[in-house]
Amino acid sequence: MTKKKAKLPAKTSGSTDSSRRLSVPVQVSNVWEPLNRLRDEFDRMFDDTPGNAFGSRMLQKIYDNADPVVEMRDKKDEYELVAEVPGMSSDDIEIKLSDGMLRLSGEKSESNEEEGESFMFSERHYGMFERAIKLPNGIDHQKISAEAKDGLLTVHLPKSAEALEKERKIPINTA
Repeated sequence: MTKKKAKLPAKTSGSTDSSRRLSVPVQVSNVWEPLNRLRDEFDRMFDDTPGNAFGSRMLQKIYDNADPVVEMRDKKDEYELVAEVPGMSSDDIEIKLSDGMLRLSGEKSESNEEEGESFMFSERHYGMFERAIKLPNGIDHQKISAEAKDGLLTVHLPKSAEALEKERKIPINTA
């Protein structure tokens, strides 16, 4: 079995050496890459340590998810928005409606540390939050209500009479 060598195009009288160069991808060096890899290794090492509640990735996930998580359901006569607000009372939460946006805001205060005790670690989030949710069209803004119970904030968004009249079921014909 013989190997064939790839031939470069022959040099013509008007060509330059640069026209014969092969295209090679250029690698750009990031001077911070070795330090980034070292930091990632330390993060992985601490995240993988059994019993470690303060792995940097875990803390980042907590901070990224500090706003209350919500879900919205489309019920027959209303939309229902449910937000998780554990440890908060209705006095800690404010709900505002403006330009089709529902804004939930509030503040979760730290619990008081008693004499003679200290935290070994804490994953709880304290502080202010604000969450804005775009509402669907066809809501009766005058009849919106909310209730807080067992760490859940439920906002009832009744559909307007117009929206209910416009909605109709489309029959499906079989062929």
